[in-house]
Amino acid sequence: MTPSACIASAILILDSIMSGDPAEKVLTNWARKSRFAGSSDRSSIRDIVFDCLRSLNSFVTLGGDKTGRGVIIGYLLSSNREPNLLFNGVGYGPSELTPLEKSHIASIQNGSSALETLDFPDCLLDDLRVSLGESFLLVNEILKQRAPFYIRVNLSKATLVEVQETLKSEGIETVPDLACLTALKVLSNPRKVKQSSAYKTGLLEIQDLNSQISCRTIPIENGCNLLDFCAGGGGKSLALSDRFSGTITAYDRDFLRMKDIPVRAERAGVKINLLSKEELGMVSSFDLVICDVPCTGSGAWRRNPDSKWTITSDYFEALKDTQQEILDDASKLVSSSGVLVYMTCSLLKAENSDQVEAFLLRNSDWKVIFQESFPVSDSGDGFFVTHLKMSS
Repeated sequence: MTPSACIASAILILDSIMSGDPAEKVLTNWARKSRFAGSSDRSSIRDIVFDCLRSLNSFVTLGGDKTGRGVIIGYLLSSNREPNLLFNGVGYGPSELTPLEKSHIASIQNGSSALETLDFPDCLLDDLRVSLGESFLLVNEILKQRAPFYIRVNLSKATLVEVQETLKSEGIETVPDLACLTALKVLSNPRKVKQSSAYKTGLLEIQDLNSQISCRTIPIENGCNLLDFCAGGGGKSLALSDRFSGTITAYDRDFLRMKDIPVRAERAGVKINLLSKEELGMVSSFDLVICDVPCTGSGAWRRNPDSKWTITSDYFEALKDTQQEILDDASKLVSSSGVLVYMTCSLLKAENSDQVEAFLLRNSDWKVIFQESFPVSDSGDGFFVTHLKMSS
């Protein structure tokens, strides 16, 4: 595909996403229908679309119109590229720039238009300002960039050096991160990781650095009976599995969200028991219960940029109610000497420390034994983790 044709496809995809369709679904459907597009074309278009979603407000302002076409014009202007070279109406490229678009571009290029734009959802601006304080504008800029790519080495199967060498033989360069003994930062060919022999044989999983560090804070001992209460794909269970020998049980309100766990667990050489809602009512207690709760995902917006543009005030309030319910329900499953872990990938106090404080007000027999926020940075996503225990 020519550069102009790639741009035209990105415009169509962005129009679909901005109309409310999930980004991954739109990209997958486009790829299935566009057999003419090679793997490099699909990768290029995906990168363009996600770059645009991370900076959607900025690019709409730059491009002068909240359409896929306007966003792409803003995207090109942001990197000092001339839109008229690609909007030329040639072949499968987008049609020529209109007089109105040319006029707007000229006003941008001569600096006569104000461009102060925040790439945060409007309904969360006040919460983000309060939560981020002086780092508010810095985080806004960081979240416009692509997220770093980290893998977690399964230390029960291999060492960091062994995994590094295996990946290197397949053209994937990595470097250890001193912040976490399981982490390797991928420097080249990240899209090859899932096709690598190291991945297929369970030597590694893809996991953000701060997510790995958060998991390393969790106290766990051999013989522990662990419940991953909001399991999803089982990432937290797998991250803890190489640190102890014990029983791992996974539960999620939506049982289908756990459909990938059996395959991932088999690949990693781990046994994880899946618990249905009916079975949950028949269990007694666990030594460790982990709640990686549903949240805005604001700490990981670089990875899922379309999600921040679908958040509404009502959805945010419903999320907070769900978080409270999960904490209350999960606390009933912790043994008298056990630990309850509350985790989010959110930057918002309303989802983090405020929720913990509200839980303690509702449950005076509990106390915090550990709490830490990991800020979003060039190295990792924003994460929050608290360990709670019943007062003796």
